Amino acid sequence: MISLRSFTSAEFDFACKLKGIEGEAAQAKFRPRFDGSGRWEGHFYNSAIDVAGVAVGEAQARYCAQAMPPGTAEVGIELVAEMRGQGIGTQVLNLLKAELFDTGFYRISGSTDVINIPMQRAFEKAGWKFEGISRHLMPAGEDLPHDYRVYAITKWD
Repeated sequence: MISLRSFTSAEFDFACKLKGIEGEAAQAKFRPRFDGSGRWEGHFYNSAIDVAGVAVGEAQARYCAQAMPPGTAEVGIELVAEMRGQGIGTQVLNLLKAELFDTGFYRISGSTDVINIPMQRAFEKAGWKFEGISRHLMPAGEDLPHDYRVYAITKWD
């Protein structure tokens, strides 16, 4: 059974490791967002991805009134490597979609690195539509930033 839930206090180290957050200052900055998991905190919502009582990742939704029209959100998913390729991403996208549509959103978008074929498949299996490429979206060390494939779903799809 896959569900979305608040992180427990005992999962702080797991969440930091999952997100690559190291050092006291970075962890202190992340702490309020972690403590607010499972509910909207400002323009951000995050939750633990739970499989049979164990946190295996994080799901996020973002809405910024200054940058996005009312009723639109953007989502992201992070899973531990050993849980990838099992259909969890598709199920999480469906859970996020249901939760966001139930709370008044009508359009949700998400993106993934052009080399992340499994996440592209998850979007497609969940019924999201490919909208295009965001060129040079995410930094990649000293290399050129990576391009990202953008997907979206609306309540009318």
